[in-house]
Amino acid sequence: MKRRKWMAAGLAAVMVLSLAACGGGSNSGGSGETTAASGGGGTETKAEASGGSADGKIEITFWHAMGGVNGEATEAVVKAFNESQDEIVVKSEYQGTYDDMITKLKATMQSGGMPDVCQMYDIGTKFMTDSGFAIPVQDMFETTGFDPSCVMDIITSYYTVDGKQMSMPFNVSTPMLYYNKDAFKAAGLDPDTPPKNFDEVMEFSKQIVESGAAPVGYAQAIYGWFFEQQIAGQGQYYADNENGRKAAATAVEFDKNGTGLKIFETWKNLLDSGYAANYGSTTADTQTAFFAGQAAIIVESTAILRNAVNSSAFEVGTGYFPKIGDNAEGGVIIGGASLWMMDNKDDAKKDAAWKFIEFTTTPEVQATWSMSTGYFAINPAAYETEEMKAFIAENPNFMTAINQLNDAPVNGYTAGVLSGVATEARILFNEAMEKTYNGEYTPQEAVDFLAESVNSAIENYNASTQ
Repeated sequence: MKRRKWMAAGLAAVMVLSLAACGGGSNSGGSGETTAASGGGGTETKAEASGGSADGKIEITFWHAMGGVNGEATEAVVKAFNESQDEIVVKSEYQGTYDDMITKLKATMQSGGMPDVCQMYDIGTKFMTDSGFAIPVQDMFETTGFDPSCVMDIITSYYTVDGKQMSMPFNVSTPMLYYNKDAFKAAGLDPDTPPKNFDEVMEFSKQIVESGAAPVGYAQAIYGWFFEQQIAGQGQYYADNENGRKAAATAVEFDKNGTGLKIFETWKNLLDSGYAANYGSTTADTQTAFFAGQAAIIVESTAILRNAVNSSAFEVGTGYFPKIGDNAEGGVIIGGASLWMMDNKDDAKKDAAWKFIEFTTTPEVQATWSMSTGYFAINPAAYETEEMKAFIAENPNFMTAINQLNDAPVNGYTAGVLSGVATEARILFNEAMEKTYNGEYTPQEAVDFLAESVNSAIENYNASTQ
């Protein structure tokens, strides 16, 4: 297999990496120094007309929702691809938040002007599949010689619908536990032993607060993603029909299998203990409390790891996302987003879009992406590159997430719920949890409200797609 060199902006230094394709399809070559654009704007091209540029290259449009440091890393990947070969130009366009993205994409599905590649958050999978405007990436595997085994099964399982992989994972995260090692030491706790479950979270938080090591032992943002994760961690389904993967989900299961009540009771008991705090549904507020040393333990996405280490004056430790009860079937669900091929009825653009997506899966691209952002490298071979080995040796916290994912069983629970109303359901969870915290709802009343509301949304969605 041919190898080419490319240079990517990674953290504080520019790394020169050899590029090896994940499968036997399109290989790309060339080299050049990448530059970083901060979230807004797109990679400059000389495009003069749709589908082509002044020098005869095929031009494709890539919509993404990565801003800040992650936006810089995204632009670096795009620029590296453009300079790795001389047939295709990817024009990247920042679209704002994930919600902004899906709103704009829905508009173009009706009026025209869809991008060729679109980054879509995990909970948009059901909508994208049902829309009929996406080309399943699996359709490209056989004709291009792509080896799908180069991407971890537990990651692709989320984006597999009716046995077919619909999109390619790009920025992949899971939740994990972050803790203040200095506070652990001050409280007399082992700084190398994080809590494994919520019984230990309560125990450790009590010792931290009562020893004066930190004002707050534990905090977690009010976030529906954590609710979904804690259902999967109990080895149960969020919704019927095996989380909507055997057939379209028609109703939730968390009100019947007991998982919802356990979660609401656990969160409420922690807050009522006086050893935990609620900083609301803006996740950045909980992060800030942790960075400032106010809260000693939080749960958050793996995607904030780089920021957590850079923003904290203390030594940051990481651990697995704590479970509510121990069982062998439970585990974490991936989050983040994937790359979708949009059907613009243009074979040249379709092939070009696939070559770009395939490029993003290669070990060296994934290694640099992971080191630059904190997201997973979806290709395990990335962790075998010399650059990544050296990086992990200096930053062992980055292995916590990959070890957690490797230890998670691949099953219907960890595949996650496939729902067309996931965004609405998360908003409804936030409402239910806030009302539980302030005493307006008991945990059981919160579960009943949430189940009834989400079931109504599911019914409406299913009716709209028939």
